[in-house]
Amino acid sequence: MSTEPVGLLRVLIVYERPSAHRVLCHARSVSRERGVLIGDSVLPVDSPSRAVISPARVVRMHRQPYGEFTELPAAWSAVVELEGPDLSWVEVGAKLRAVPSATGTERGQGQG
Repeated sequence: MSTEPVGLLRVLIVYERPSAHRVLCHARSVSRERGVLIGDSVLPVDSPSRAVISPARVVRMHRQPYGEFTELPAAWSAVVELEGPDLSWVEVGAKLRAVPSATGTERGQGQG
């Protein structure tokens, strides 16, 4: 019963991949229903239902001259830092679905 709105990001630029587990990209929030929040889990919108893709997590969002964001509202773009086990699917033009991590694969908040 997932009727919660989801955030959507469109990746505009991939700046760097400092490691296989971290990507810095410039992305725009394209959802009118919900902004994208720090800690959200993100997956590609067009991933096949049978595909086993590990979600990434939004760890930082910032934009000059505004600084850091805890939420990226609709129509805004910013540098978004993602981390996860395999981020090879983060590429220019990708559309990403962002959901609160509590509704994703992690149910508890035991680790921080």
